[in-house]
Amino acid sequence: MAQTQLSRPARTKSAVNLRVLLAALPFVGIYSGGSLATHIPMLFGVPFLLVWNLIWMAGTAAILAFIYCLDSRDEAARAREQTGGEQ
Repeated sequence: MAQTQLSRPARTKSAVNLRVLLAALPFVGIYSGGSLATHIPMLFGVPFLLVWNLIWMAGTAAILAFIYCLDSRDEAARAREQTGGEQ
């Protein structure tokens, strides 16, 4: 029986760089709040850093969901499952 080899999607360097930059964004965002806290001590009646961290927690989830959508490896895995696991 002849085995068919699924071609892997070509990863462009710009797509990889975009994912790395997006993954680094929450790290930078969380740690940049300290410098802003000196200028804005309270926001909505609670400490600024608490609001800042809550916003970045939600933002991190959204960014990671976007990175997951950019990832094409699950499409290749699904294609392998549909063909019966042949490589």
